[in-house]
Amino acid sequence: MATAGQPLTTPDSGYQRIDVNTSNVTTNMGMGSIPESLNGSALYSGIGGYANFNVRTSKLRIISMGHPRGNTNAKIKINGNVVGSMSNYTASRTGYLLVFDTTFPNSQEMSVELVVDEEGEFEFDAIDIDEIGEFKPYSPVLVPTNLTATAGDSKVTLSWAAVTGATGYNVKRATTAGGPYTPIASNESGTSYVDSSVINGATYYYVVTAITADGESANSNEASATPAAVVTPPPTTGNKLLRVTVIDSSDHDYQLPIADIDAFVNWYMKHTSADTAGYMLTKKVGTQNSREYLAFDKIISFEVLELN
Repeated sequence: MATAGQPLTTPDSGYQRIDVNTSNVTTNMGMGSIPESLNGSALYSGIGGYANFNVRTSKLRIISMGHPRGNTNAKIKINGNVVGSMSNYTASRTGYLLVFDTTFPNSQEMSVELVVDEEGEFEFDAIDIDEIGEFKPYSPVLVPTNLTATAGDSKVTLSWAAVTGATGYNVKRATTAGGPYTPIASNESGTSYVDSSVINGATYYYVVTAITADGESANSNEASATPAAVVTPPPTTGNKLLRVTVIDSSDHDYQLPIADIDAFVNWYMKHTSADTAGYMLTKKVGTQNSREYLAFDKIISFEVLELN
């Protein structure tokens, strides 16, 4: 099986080869008689050239002509996004040069644009698509955009921008970036979806496709999220009971605001020899308040308890 940069004189099994010298291609390229090309002619252009067309396929290859004046960085766009670059530079003229090769998870309607935006001559001879694929006139294919994924507790909420003319949307999910994606919802009518079949702590990757009169679009941008349980922060107001055990094994109880308890715990846990040797706490007995000073080296342990 050929790879990009090698000649591919006939299509591999599972592919059909299509001459691009048809009205299906919208282009400003010239048409030249080239013996090494399919049917003896091919499109060609220097900087500023373009060739646009549509296909419905699960795989796509671009066939060019290699030569010493070839372009080394022609761009290919699918559904408006640059997906790769192509080089048809070779030391000598080479027919049926494979310059781009990609596959898709399933058959998709897509718009393809070849753009020559740097010096060098690019020649466009043919395309290879799957055996049941279709070659169509150029018409921009819209895909869902701005897909976002927001994590929640055992759920992920998705939202995306609407596609004009879409009758529904398919939602797909993967556990690794870039797929493969598995459908989890079909023909959704709105532009949001809540995935509740997720596990907290796992990361999920999503794409969305649009369903139109032409079929299913290509994938949207990928969005990911990691659902997690909602952690309720501890209260910062109210009172609790601080119980301190000292070296004579006696317990000293203090009914204090949580902020005061936090301050004591912070002093104790971060205590150094340079800190104050004791800590003052207010002890409440009935209606009487008194101040007690606890020496750091006299404290064995402490605990914080809920008030009864």
